[in-house]
Amino acid sequence: MIYQRHIPREELFAAQLEMLMQNGQLATVTAHLIGVAATMAIFWPFLNITAILLWGAAFLILLLLRSLQMSNALVNRSYLTNAKRVYFKLILGAAATGSVWAAVYIYAAQHVPVTMQYTFLLLIVMITAISVGFSVIIREYFLVYVFTALWPIAWWSLIHYWEQPYNLVIGLSLLAFCAVLVVVCNRVYISFRNMISLNWERETMSQELGDLTASLRDRNKQLRDARRQLTDLANIDELTGLGNRRLVNTALKEEINRARRGGTNLSVVLLDVDYFKNYNDTYGHPAGDTVLQQLADIMTKATSRAGEVVARYGGEEFILLLPGASHDSAMRTANRLKELVELEAIPHENSSVADVLTVSQGVVTVQPDGDMLPSEVISRADKALYEAKKTGRDRISVSW
Repeated sequence: MIYQRHIPREELFAAQLEMLMQNGQLATVTAHLIGVAATMAIFWPFLNITAILLWGAAFLILLLLRSLQMSNALVNRSYLTNAKRVYFKLILGAAATGSVWAAVYIYAAQHVPVTMQYTFLLLIVMITAISVGFSVIIREYFLVYVFTALWPIAWWSLIHYWEQPYNLVIGLSLLAFCAVLVVVCNRVYISFRNMISLNWERETMSQELGDLTASLRDRNKQLRDARRQLTDLANIDELTGLGNRRLVNTALKEEINRARRGGTNLSVVLLDVDYFKNYNDTYGHPAGDTVLQQLADIMTKATSRAGEVVARYGGEEFILLLPGASHDSAMRTANRLKELVELEAIPHENSSVADVLTVSQGVVTVQPDGDMLPSEVISRADKALYEAKKTGRDRISVSW
């Protein structure tokens, strides 16, 4: 993700067009409507009423067409897809408007008193000055209006300097005023461009930071998931899907502490498959893996209470942690395990105990004191399991 330091030229130009139309549409129409109304009031006593009304109507239509063109460009967002076309239409509209004011002045200068002529000129200058505030977003747009509205009047006044006492002064003043407007226009135009660029950079930076934050959030979630998955892989036996020895050691330590605090019992059942080596030698290791998976399912079915842990302790040995289980409850679980294995009736022709697979179990129930360690509980369960094997297998032995 790369942060763009500067706004692309195309985007800057489109942003200028959008800002000009949004801010200039109403202002353009309002300023020129006021000018039309003032012009009609000034010239009403001196010019033909019909001509004044027709001119006012025509100018109003021009303003409405310009406003409609800006509205359509904003709605259709054509300033993004066809910026040059929108730009040239705006320039053409500004040139047409400025030319109308210049033409009216030159015509009026020959038909109205000097006082009204100069009043009208002041009105044109005021409209032009007001236009600086909203039209210099596009520099050329404002300059076209200036040089079609004031420039012709200035040169007409210079050329006809003998017809009116102040024509020479007016012409030179207007040329100077146009020069000042060009300088002011350029500075304001640069300020607008810098403001648009700065806003764009801030918005882009904000978006980039937002995207980066979202990306980091997703990455953190992925890392948490990966860490959780690694933890699961470290605690889960790949073959059976049960917990492994590491999980048992951690869980047994926690359950001893919990039983010590609560003064409750903790039972452990350690289970071993009888003559499993003979089974692998007879049926093959893939069949032996299948048996271990079946035993994992059986042990899962035999546990029903929350907090009970079923795990593969190593090789063909499995272990059950039964928090809060009394000796009688642990024996019921062990007997149910024995019955479920018998019901599965997995053939085992090289077993010295039976024709089907059998298991031996060692059961221990403790009420932990302050000195009891997890290794002691496992050791007692292992001794009970050893006793079950020693006394004939396929049985349950208890460590007291």
